Amino acid sequence: MTNVINPREIICFGLVGVAATLTHYLVALAGHEGLGISLYIANLIGYLTAMSVSYFGHGYFTFRVAFSRHNLQRFVVASVTTFLFSEALLFVLENGTAFSHRITLSLVVISVPVVSFLLNKLWVYRS
Repeated sequence: MTNVINPREIICFGLVGVAATLTHYLVALAGHEGLGISLYIANLIGYLTAMSVSYFGHGYFTFRVAFSRHNLQRFVVASVTTFLFSEALLFVLENGTAFSHRITLSLVVISVPVVSFLLNKLWVYRS
């Protein structure tokens, strides 16, 4: 795999990302609205659920790499980084805007894939 971004990677990343994003949003929303869990904890649960969709989907479809302990370890670091980014962004939006939790959560789950792609492409799944 090279650091050049090709159209197939972008399409696959988008498809896997949509699946992971929907997983994240729906699980978090169900946890918050359906179970009454704190929005921050619901976001964590949604993120962790989406993480498995992302790891296997991007490794298999997007970047076409053999799964290894090495890329799993890097993926976990990248995921923690993107999770911390998502929590910080959620905090800023929840406390700094008048948006509803549906809007702030939507902005978070739209922003996270951009950061995730860069970390995955340039570090996690690189040769």
